[in-house]
Amino acid sequence: MNSSDLIALAREALTDPRRNGARIGSLALPGNSLWESLLLVSVLSVLGIWLVALISLGAAEGGTMLPAPFALLGLQLIAMLALALAVTLLGRLAKGQGDFAGAVRIVTWLQGLMVVVQFAQIVLMVVLPPLAGFVSLAAILAAAWVATGLVAGLHGFKSLPLTFLGIIGGVFVVAFVMSFFFAILFPLLA
Repeated sequence: MNSSDLIALAREALTDPRRNGARIGSLALPGNSLWESLLLVSVLSVLGIWLVALISLGAAEGGTMLPAPFALLGLQLIAMLALALAVTLLGRLAKGQGDFAGAVRIVTWLQGLMVVVQFAQIVLMVVLPPLAGFVSLAAILAAAWVATGLVAGLHGFKSLPLTFLGIIGGVFVVAFVMSFFFAILFPLLA
């Protein structure tokens, strides 16, 4: 796979995300390349978060409030794997056909696409700050569209609106479970 293949896949993710999800979800990757891709995308995402914090907080606070990169990397990896698990389990609950490896592939792919947008936003924050906010809004809408299509493609769902509602419902379920988990865990850590 070369850069022109990746560009074609990225274009397809925007124009036909369901087909893209089926393709990415069933992509045969050699060896450990899925896990290496997950790690690379996570590192690049954390680098982007750190740069945004540096640009935003660096001037205002003298750089004292910058997030710890390795802690962010750990959280990013856990969040991406938890999201892949949720996509797998909730999709299976809705009679979907996707598996965990396919879910990791589409979560990694979506995050990779978002990293490209994130770095474009960073450039805009420096060059044209007012435009960066509009790009952020467009990125959120595009991410919702692409994520819905990727999940539908992975699981073989026919209805994009129902898939989107399932994603929204899944977010609430995962948030509830996570809040319950943290309510139990954090008093033990105190």
